[in-house]
Amino acid sequence: MPDSLLPLPPALDQLLVIRRWLELTLARVDERISAVQAAEDDRSRRRPPPEPPRWWIEYGIGVSRRPDRVHTGACRVTNRGRPASREAVLEVLRTVPSVIACPLCRPDSELGLLDN
Repeated sequence: MPDSLLPLPPALDQLLVIRRWLELTLARVDERISAVQAAEDDRSRRRPPPEPPRWWIEYGIGVSRRPDRVHTGACRVTNRGRPASREAVLEVLRTVPSVIACPLCRPDSELGLLDN
């Protein structure tokens, strides 16, 4: 039965070389499979990173540490401050006159405080 898929040489020494090359290649593939499986196992065991907070209140520096700005959780302007609830952000925006909404992430717009 002719093998048209992979023509092989007739000489024994050439066939043995091909066999050895295939063994070495298979060993490399098996090593790679093990490494990939181990990496996937590590990823599946790790916890996903925590969700970023939906809202962020930035506080001023100094003794009083009063609220200074309000941001959405995705804003990367500052890392000072604390995560906050929607209600806390609304209260700060409504009751503390010196607090401003970040002009880049526009939390006041996202909260529905501005007319479109």
